Amino acid sequence: MALLVKIQKMKKKGQPTKWYGKAVKRQDVTLHEIAQMISRSNSVTESDVYGVLKALVHEMKFLLQMGHTVKLEGFGNFHLTLESETVDDKRDYRLEEHVKRVKCKFTPASHRVEGGKLSYYFCEGVKLERKK
Repeated sequence: MALLVKIQKMKKKGQPTKWYGKAVKRQDVTLHEIAQMISRSNSVTESDVYGVLKALVHEMKFLLQMGHTVKLEGFGNFHLTLESETVDDKRDYRLEEHVKRVKCKFTPASHRVEGGKLSYYFCEGVKLERKK
């Protein structure tokens, strides 16, 4: 199966008409469905896979909340960041007032290829198909 690409018109007023390719999003896939897929491809039961994946999510949440970066080889890195307002004087900074939200950032696994460009593991070998 290929990644479907829809050709879409850019929406910028006063600019000449331009077109670009946009990846078509298919249906969402749940953790449970992934566990089923993994269990079909090896000898581990679906419930065992699902239990391990749920435990992974639980432990990742704990580690991230402690300030760790979680590195999953071949998958990517997760870490927490803050969306914060600035103040003129350090002594005026109040966590409850100036931190607007905590965000989880994900950086997909990658490596450098010739020319120094990044190649993302999940994107390698993608076949494209134009949506009809």
